[in-house]
Amino acid sequence: MKTHLTKLLILAPMLLLSAIGGYATTIESLPYTIKKPGTYTLDGNLSYSGAAGTNAITVTASNVVLDLTGYTLSGTNTNAISGAGVSNVTIQNGTINGFLVGVLFENGSQELFQNLRVSNPVVAGIELINSTSGTIQNCFITNTTPATDGIYLGGCQGIVVKNNQIANEGVGCDSNSTSGNIFIADQLTNCSYGLYLGTPDKYQGNVTIAWQLPLPVEPRSGSRITS
Repeated sequence: MKTHLTKLLILAPMLLLSAIGGYATTIESLPYTIKKPGTYTLDGNLSYSGAAGTNAITVTASNVVLDLTGYTLSGTNTNAISGAGVSNVTIQNGTINGFLVGVLFENGSQELFQNLRVSNPVVAGIELINSTSGTIQNCFITNTTPATDGIYLGGCQGIVVKNNQIANEGVGCDSNSTSGNIFIADQLTNCSYGLYLGTPDKYQGNVTIAWQLPLPVEPRSGSRITS
């Protein structure tokens, strides 16, 4: 009995360490492709400047959490994090500096992008194309000149964009949708247009400061949430 107990006491810490070590996969260099479900993290800042049309991190699997754990991805010519046709993907907790697009996902669903700082994107900070039922929240997106989109939704449905701070962009939140998305409590500063929305989109409680053009919401816009 004592022998078995001794073995268990010795084995328990080893199992615990193994479980902790296997909890997340560390991305140590770029480019990197996430091919399997699971949690992925960084343990330092990474940079990548590859050929145009490539990505620093490509997500090809569903059910993925990419936690930048406070570190920075920086680069030029490419997209920072991109995926297509995947669902239940979370990107969170870090900084993306430069790149063409900070986060670009197409034809996905149930995506969550949160607590990201995206600075100086060439095209857009966060861009979703034909995505459904996702959330973009608590992100800070800024540029040195107002020439790009902070958040762009193309053909999306049911995306909730809330509590983001967007500054110095051509369009703070740009939605070209025929199905409807929701914009709540975003703060839009020094953008040419703050909200440029599709007809079925809804918005409530957004704050705009220092408009460069006179209309805070373009005629293409959706309607205020009333209930």
